[in-house]
Amino acid sequence: MGDAKWEVFIPDTPGVYVIFEGNDVIYVGMAGRNGAGSLRRRLRDHASGQVVNMFAQYMLFARLLDGPDRPRTPREAAARCRAYIRAHCSVRVLSLVDGREARLVEDELRQRLSPYFNASAVLGADRDGGKKHTP
Repeated sequence: MGDAKWEVFIPDTPGVYVIFEGNDVIYVGMAGRNGAGSLRRRLRDHASGQVVNMFAQYMLFARLLDGPDRPRTPREAAARCRAYIRAHCSVRVLSLVDGREARLVEDELRQRLSPYFNASAVLGADRDGGKKHTP
């Protein structure tokens, strides 16, 4: 993402995306479940930093709640999360025909790349057989 706005460069189609923090894959997701949704809208939601968004929650808790300088309000948390995402994260996308195809590719990429925020240790689910992941 850097200083650019993700949504400007992202197609308005179903597909899969990979979010990087530096060179590390931290999240793999998809857009187009149930025949609705698009990569552009999904990534705009992620980049907003709104803490109701799961990616923003992961980023907030893993990167921004350490130390005495924690955000004091939801608005401050969103602004700081958004600034962190814009400064430290980038995204790559693959536009696909529909949500069914996107789900298959998403599952394959999650297995191959083991993104930190999709890992069972972070999500609290046993998606990958209990493997430990580090950022």
